[in-house]
Amino acid sequence: MANNFALPNWVAMKILWFLKNSLEVAAQFNTEWEAEFTKSFPVGSQVQIKLPQYWLVNDGLGYQPQGINRLVTSINLDQIFNIHFEWDSYEKLIAMERNEEELEEAYFRPAGEQLAQEADTRAANWATLYTSNVVGTLGTDSTTLSPFTAAERRLFEKACPPGKKHMCISPSLMESYVKNNVTQFNPTKDIGDMFRRGVIGTVAGATFYRSNSLFKQTAGTIASTLTVTGANQSGSSLVVTGSNADTINAGDKFSIASVNGVNPRTRRAGSMGVQNFTVAQNYTLTGGNDTINIFPAIFGPGSQYQNVDSLPGNGAAITMWPGTASPNGKAGLVSLLLTKYAFLMAGGKFENPKAVEKAEMAEDEETGLSIAFVRAYDQKERKMTNRYDCCLGFGLGYQDNGAVAVAGA
Repeated sequence: MANNFALPNWVAMKILWFLKNSLEVAAQFNTEWEAEFTKSFPVGSQVQIKLPQYWLVNDGLGYQPQGINRLVTSINLDQIFNIHFEWDSYEKLIAMERNEEELEEAYFRPAGEQLAQEADTRAANWATLYTSNVVGTLGTDSTTLSPFTAAERRLFEKACPPGKKHMCISPSLMESYVKNNVTQFNPTKDIGDMFRRGVIGTVAGATFYRSNSLFKQTAGTIASTLTVTGANQSGSSLVVTGSNADTINAGDKFSIASVNGVNPRTRRAGSMGVQNFTVAQNYTLTGGNDTINIFPAIFGPGSQYQNVDSLPGNGAAITMWPGTASPNGKAGLVSLLLTKYAFLMAGGKFENPKAVEKAEMAEDEETGLSIAFVRAYDQKERKMTNRYDCCLGFGLGYQDNGAVAVAGA
């Protein structure tokens, strides 16, 4: 039987529309580098992107040239996910819907929403792992706006450029703030929207959204103390010493005693307090010298990329989940204050075959997201097979200057 879709690319475009407009966390990722994967030659699954040069200011009239020292980041196009389904000729004869509205309601909208949730879930996991700044208390929901104003303050102290800020919080937190802090939100229209849709509005410099994509973090366990081993360490790894079988979990945040964060422009600590770091993989310590990878990398005084006021001292105490008393094994959802500067996202476009019943590819120019749709007939089984495929990649931008994790319950 002839298919029932009247418009070219209608299936893929519908799915893409549902996907794009259902994103919450992923919508805050920067997609301007998506074109790197669309060159006329294959670039591989990873592209490197040069970040702008930072400069030091010299005194006096003497010529004091500085070396060009560009930092690079990368986007890995390695996230492939899809939805596949099929029907046979008999099912088509006796059970299949016949018009666009029914097909959309029964198949396309659910597929688009599920693909969107998958993209958003992967983006939220990435952001949870790689966001180093943290405020709030793991395992406890705040009843005030204090963590959110603290998050906005941290971005200001980190010289986050002006622009939109999005606070993605859990539905339970959303409900709590709508009921307990309604007088904090203006204008009046926003207050009305809270009760109509459960959306708070704008406060503390950010627009608040509720999200089901957020991840619950369970902190690792440190039996006694965790300390830095070796003075003046810098870079993206840190040698530490804890107890045998201590654990550090992917996504855990920490600070180092007397290592304070600095504003990247003034290179002064001011009132910022300790620099926050995160780890993106699980570690089980041996009780001896263990090396862990950290984000952001440590750049001390004298570097144009300086982010701390001093390098760690030998034996400096490491505090897991600063702001949380006795965090061992505590768990809670991590909300996210996000800007476009923190994380990168790119979409890959699959090539579709020609000799099939239907082949479509729809791309959103704004985000780089794309959906490939293929329908093919299996004559041996007398089945019509359908597949929607997506490919995404994530990368780090200025995660230390553009995102803050808000620990909660």
